[in-house]
Formats: sequence, C-alpha cells, structure tokens
Amino acid sequence: MSNIEHQAQAQNKIAGQKAPASAGASAKPPLSPSVIAIAGGIVAAGAIAGILLLGGGEKVGTPERPALSLIKKTDIDKASDTLAPEEKDKIVSEAKACQAPLANMRISKTTADAGGVVRIRAGNYLSPAFNVADGPINVAVPFPSPYEAGKGEVVIEGAAKDVFVEFTPGLKIDTTAGVRRVPVFWDTSKPCGG
Repeated sequence: MSNIEHQAQAQNKIAGQKAPASAGASAKPPLSPSVIAIAGGIVAAGAIAGILLLGGGEKVGTPERPALSLIKKTDIDKASDTLAPEEKDKIVSEAKACQAPLANMRISKTTADAGGVVRIRAGNYLSPAFNVADGPINVAVPFPSPYEAGKGEVVIEGAAKDVFVEFTPGLKIDTTAGVRRVPVFWDTSKPCGG
C-alpha cells in the first residue's frame, strides 16, 4: 500500500471511531411535549406577573393615556393645601402611612384670554374649585383607583377654556362643552413616593 492509502485508511478509522460517539450523542430522546408545555407555562406566568406588578407595564405616558406623578412623602404637607378641606386630614394621614399615596397635577392657562374654573374628580374624590387665572396651580389629588391597580380615570369638570393640565405628557383641556374624561396610569413601584 502506498503512503497515501495508509493515510486515507487512518482517517477513515478515526472518522469511524468518532461516528458512533456522535451518533450516541444525537440519540438522546427529545424533550417530551409535557415538559415543553410546563416550561412555556412558567415563562408565560412570569411575564404576566411582571406586567401586573408594573401597573400594566406602561412606562411612558401618551396623549391618549398620560401618566400621573406621585407626590413624594416629604412633599405631602406642602401639597395638601389644595385638597378638599373636609377630606384633607384623612387623605394626608393615609398618604403619610403609605396606604393611599397622592398624585400631582399642574393646571395653567395656555393663552392670555384662556382660563376659568375647574374641579378634578379622581375616583370618589372631588377637588375644590380652582380658578385658573394667572400662574400655574399645583394640585394634589388621591389616585382615582387603588394605587396597586396602576390605572384609572381622572375627570376635569367646570367651565374653562384652553386650560393646560400637566400630566406626563400634558393635555390642553376645554370644559366649556362639558366634562373631560382622561384615562391615566401610574408606576406602582414606589408607593411611598421614594
């Protein structure tokens, strides 16, 4: 035999020895459908739990669904000046105890001849009337639904024209033709305004 034939035979022997090993490795049984279904269920449950814990997973407000901002615990006393007097003590104590945090909005005019009187309804809460005349007004309100829900609706009522309500992002509101309902959401990860 020639030298080339010996090399070819040696390569065939090596390839032949490796073939059974790799054939044995690929002979592993595939994952059963039930194992695949269980693993898929665990991944799906984790994704759903993550969405629920993050208040629907929304992080950035849009004009159709703006975000409410949380008032920090250190700013509750200052912000409470705009709360309805008959409910102020209860709302402030719940906010300080991290039971029901407060949201913040700013109301202002968009033009010199804009303005009017507005009230904000958030859930069962109705704010005092605010006369939007000169500078912006920072307004504290309870969240419109349980904080853990991460979403709700704020209603702007009154008789006002071209008023800007600062959510994230802000909205130009005209209530001369009635009320304006605004679906909102919020990040539920910091219930105490941390």
